[in-house]
Order: sequence, then structure tokens, then C-alpha cells
Amino acid sequence: MPACPTRDHLDVLLPADTPADLTARLRAAPDGEARALALVAVARHTRETTLSGAQALGEAALSEALRAASPRAAVEALLGLSFVSASLGQQERALDTVARAQAMLEEHGLSDLLSGVLNTRALTRLTGGDVTGARQDLQDALDLARHARHAGDHGNALVNLAWLACSSGDPKDALHHLNLLEELIHSLPDDQLAEEFMMFLHEGRAHAYALLARQAQELGRDDAQRQAVQQGLMVLRAARAALQATPSLTSELLCAAHESTLLRLHGDLSGAERLARRAAQLNAVLKQQLYIEPQLCLAELLQSRGEFDAALAQYAAALDIARRQHRHLDIQRLLNAIGTLHERQGRLREALEVTREALHAANTAMDRVNGAAARHLQLDRELRQARADASSWQDRLRQAEVQARQDPLTGLLNRRGLEEGLQALQFPGNAGPGPADWALLAVVFVDVDHFKHVNDRHSHAVGDQVLREVGALLASQVRAGDLLGRYGGEEFVLVTPVRTRGRAHGLAEACRRAVEGHDWSALLPDMRLTASVGYAVTSPDRLPQALRVADDHLYRAKNAGRNRVSPAAP
Repeated sequence: MPACPTRDHLDVLLPADTPADLTARLRAAPDGEARALALVAVARHTRETTLSGAQALGEAALSEALRAASPRAAVEALLGLSFVSASLGQQERALDTVARAQAMLEEHGLSDLLSGVLNTRALTRLTGGDVTGARQDLQDALDLARHARHAGDHGNALVNLAWLACSSGDPKDALHHLNLLEELIHSLPDDQLAEEFMMFLHEGRAHAYALLARQAQELGRDDAQRQAVQQGLMVLRAARAALQATPSLTSELLCAAHESTLLRLHGDLSGAERLARRAAQLNAVLKQQLYIEPQLCLAELLQSRGEFDAALAQYAAALDIARRQHRHLDIQRLLNAIGTLHERQGRLREALEVTREALHAANTAMDRVNGAAARHLQLDRELRQARADASSWQDRLRQAEVQARQDPLTGLLNRRGLEEGLQALQFPGNAGPGPADWALLAVVFVDVDHFKHVNDRHSHAVGDQVLREVGALLASQVRAGDLLGRYGGEEFVLVTPVRTRGRAHGLAEACRRAVEGHDWSALLPDMRLTASVGYAVTSPDRLPQALRVADDHLYRAKNAGRNRVSPAAP
């Protein structure tokens, strides 16, 4: 965990567009809880434009909270980090982080923060496809906030319930919660909070009406479609006025996408294209590619014009974003749209493949939900056991953060640590100079050949020692700043910046030779140990694709006889 930045280094972390009041609050805050909470506030603002920057600020806030022995500030920092992790597709980290926040507030009696914890956990659950769990968390958060008269948490729960309803295809339920939000807004004495919620209200209603209009079109209900379009466009006029009072790139982007959809359903295709392009421009300004709405509204527009191949390309771009963040509901929605488009074109084989992919994605999401539930129970036991020892809560939290990213057998990064490191390379943000500044990255997969024979002939204990040795051998091939971890079983992954593709092959070959050339006689007197290696070279923004390519090359190396590198030297 990084140390909290000194005041002289604040300019490195703070984005240029940080509001003056937040900057002043941070600079004026004395060391301790006040400074930690000020960092949390800046991180919350920063996540709209750079999630990696928000993550760095959140970790700095957590470090300051630990140093100041402030559990309240630590919980606030953990909640912000959980939100960012979920947005980056780091579902396991997000759930672990919010679980630690909940355990801490229970330990220190911070019951007033529970509604915020449940709100954050719900968003993470919804992203992963656990709609039932998310809905229950949000309803519990709403009940707690009402009872405690906490306006901020009350409004957040209503906003999130409306979003959940739209994501689940229930715009009428979304409008119900947004009507309740409007009642709350009119009762708020805090004008700034009222303005913030007013923007959520308008954007949420526009989303709901666009969904209602789309559903009416599918059912052939022309009058209902026209009415929903008119109501949606009227809401968007109010949204534009609200954006003048409370500027937000994210809200502006989403409103532009909703307006594009409504104009398309109204028959104004040129206006729909103009707004779709505007949404895409705003998405480019955000530099994060977190939202599928620009690609989705453009795909639907192209489809309505009969430009099917171009529409498929936009759907594919949106699907790539949704997969990167493990957004189950969006993945299913996009696969359904792609399959339907294939059917309309008579491409039945392609439609069947997409249907199979949707089923596989649904099964994967279900496994992830079940795994998250099991992980939550395990983590709860670990936290309770840790609480029983004599260490301080700060030490327990620091240790938990390290252990969550470390493979206990080899001491290398585990799969979660690797995924977080890869995400940082893909979205460098404000992280400063490093591997992401290089033009190319090498992704190297190393798999120990016939490892099952090691366990069968000797023992699992010997197998574990072999994996430790392999990990150490691979570690000797890396430089500071490289990513190296155990991906699972006997498979390791190395990611490093390179200047040429030849360097990537040389590194892959060095890893293979390190395993083959090691003296294994003490551990494996009757065996010769080798490894197969697959690699790929990519730009940082295409890391997910490179992982799949490197994995494919690994299997090619194995199928070609093992103890070799694929592809061959360029």
C-alpha cells in the first residue's frame, strides 16, 4: 500500500480539473482524519475522468486513515476503492474491500455508515449479475437511510434502485423510484445535494423513457411509443438546464445517448446520429471507455438504416467494454442484440454461436456469483479470526491488502493481483511514467509440462516445492516494474514492456531454458522438467486480446510436443 503523499507531491496526484474548493480543502486539512477524508472527496470527484487516478488517491486516503488511526476515514476510503474496483472490472477485489469496510464498521460501532456500505456492495453485485442480492442490499440501504434521516444515502439508494430497474428491463419500476427521489429532493435543505440528485433524476428518467419507447416499438404499440418519446425529450430539456448548474461529463454523455435513442424512435435519424456522435466524443474525453451507451445507440441507428455490418462492429465494441468489466447484464443484452441481428440477416449459424456464447456467459456469471458468496463467507471467517488476535486493526487491514494479491505458495502475484496490475497498465491514468508509456507490452504464459506426473510420482508436497522453484526461476528473468504471477495451477504469467517483438521471443525462450536447464535432481531424481511457453505482443490498450492470443499460443506449443515457444522467432 503506498504511503500518503506529502503536500509537496499533491500536484502529482491531483488532476488539473480538480475543483478549487476540493483542492483548498485538501491543502488546508491537517494531517490525520481530516486529510484522509479530504483525499476521499477528491478521489470521488476524480473517478469520473480517471479511475486509476481515483484509485491512487483512494489508496493514499486509506494510508492516511491508517496512520491517523481513524476507522471512519478508513471505511470511507475502502468504500471509494470498492466502487473504483467494480468499475474497473475487479469484482473480487471490490467485494473483498467492501467486506473489510463492513467488518470495520461493525468492530467500531460505525452504524451510520452501514447504508453506504450496502449501496456500494449492491453496485458491485449488480455488475457481476447478482440482481437479487443487489436489490436486497439497496432495499436494506434505503430502509436504514430513511430511519437515520440520512439524505445522501437515501437519495443514492433511490438512484441505484432506479438504475437496477432499468438494467433489468423494468422502466416502470425505475420511474417509481425516481418519483420518490423527486419528493426527497424537494425536502432537502442542502441546495448542492439537491442539484446533484436533480441531475440523476433527469438522466434516470430519460433512460427509463427511452427503454419504454424501445419496448413499445417491439410490441408494435405506436401510441405508447410516441408518448414515451415525447416525455423523454421533455425530460432531456430539463436535463440540459441542470447540466448548466451541475456540469458532469458522465451525465452529459448518458443524456446524449438517451436523446439519440429517442430521436431514432421518433424517426429523426440525422438528429439521432448527431447525438450518438456527441456521446462518442464525450466518451473519448473521459478516456476510460467505461460506457457502452455511445456504441449501443450508434449500433441501433446503423441497424435501422440497414447498415448491418457497421452495426455489428459497434455492438462488438460495446461487448468488449462490457466483458472487460464483467458486466453480466450488459453482456447478455448485447449478445441478444447481436444474435437477433444475425437472425434477421439469415445468418443462422452465427446466431446459434452467439446463443451458445450467451449461455456460456450466463453460466460463468452464475459461477462467479456463487464463488463470490463462498469467498464472502471465507473472508468473514478470516476477519473474525484476525480480530481475535492481538494486532491492531490497522495492521490487520494492511496485511489483508497484501495477502489479497499474493499467491501464498510462491509469493508471486495471484490471479487477482495480476488482473489489477494488468488493469493499471491498460488504464494508466495519472500513474506517472512506467510500463504503460512503452509502445509495446509482451504477455508471456509459462506452463509446466506434465506437472500431474510430478504429483503422481512423488507427492503434492514435492509438487508445491517445484512450483516455488519455477516461480523463483521466472522471477530471475524479470526486471523491476514487470508483472509476474501464478495464474492458476502450474501456469505463470509475465507481462513486461519491450521495444521489439524479437525481445519478447527472447524473453519467452529465456523462461523456457531457465526451467529446462535447472538441476531438478534433488527434487525429481527420475524426471526431467520442462515448460511450454506462449507469448503475444500488444499495445497497452489491447491487453485483454493479447492474453487470449498468448494463451492460444501456449496450447499450440503444448500440442506441438511441449518444451517449446510459440510463436517461433520473428
